[in-house]
Amino acid sequence: MAAAVVGGIPAAAAADFHDYTLGDFYSLAKVEESVVHDSSEAVVRFPTASGFFVDPDGLILTNHHVYESFGDSGRVWRRWVGDGSEQALEVELVTRDREHDVALYRVTDPAKAGPFPFLELRDTPVHHGEAVFVLGHPRGKPLRASFGTILADELTIGGRPSIEYSAQTWWGSSGSPVIDEQGRAVAIHWGWDSKGVSNGRLTGVPAVKITDLPGFTALGRADAPPTLRPSECDAHGWALRSNMVREAARQNDSGKWLDQVEVRALHPTPGCADQLDSVTYTLHPTFADPVETLDGDAALTLYTWGSFDATVKVRLDDGGSVTFVDRVSWK
Repeated sequence: MAAAVVGGIPAAAAADFHDYTLGDFYSLAKVEESVVHDSSEAVVRFPTASGFFVDPDGLILTNHHVYESFGDSGRVWRRWVGDGSEQALEVELVTRDREHDVALYRVTDPAKAGPFPFLELRDTPVHHGEAVFVLGHPRGKPLRASFGTILADELTIGGRPSIEYSAQTWWGSSGSPVIDEQGRAVAIHWGWDSKGVSNGRLTGVPAVKITDLPGFTALGRADAPPTLRPSECDAHGWALRSNMVREAARQNDSGKWLDQVEVRALHPTPGCADQLDSVTYTLHPTFADPVETLDGDAALTLYTWGSFDATVKVRLDDGGSVTFVDRVSWK
């Protein structure tokens, strides 16, 4: 009989993790359980962190704070176990969510197309005492496993939905999957909170919260269509266009003349303006309202006397977003 498939990885019978010491890391050579070895096929090493495949077409989940150091594109390695057999992969950003500390990348190298082994994201909550294990690259080491149990769930830590567990992690474990006995990812590890609710326990964002986010809803499902691809509008190319409105200048309270300027976020690809959900402009701090959010591709009207740099966040209808800095300049 063929093995059942859960998330692209063969399902396994419930494992017994009691033989492993709490707080220790184990190389795969020292682990017997097949569910750990099968799950390890989906784990990815970033230069200073970890991640894992969440669909067969090459989508990789990691933390937003990993994105902040890694950037929009770069190289990762699948199944880095220290024997030289790892697979190098070029990836690019699809979408990200700072509040939940998650970021999504996809493999871009056409010579290394999928299907890739991936982890199903569990769609039910964890429960206290449940056995779990973590796979990742603590201290940048070859792939390591650690074992523990769920200590708490339904927490909010630093404004982020979280669970706590006793399976060990370390620097480099950010983005690691927290996995149940059936090989399903129940959370993505993000760190710890030494002074807050968690009292120093290790913490992750639960999978059931990630799949509620725009742009992440189809992840980790065996039946998910391969539609999560970044459009050209998600990529670089956004810029500001600033136009002065003729004969519309006015004086401020001190008598200084201010030009009326209309500002829009534009992309060279036709149709991108139609995909805009909203645009947030962070202006020079001297403005009375330095942060303005407009729906769609509406123009922002300003009265100003000089050029300045603005930070702009473009949000798209498909849940993607792009942040860029450009100069408001019309003279």
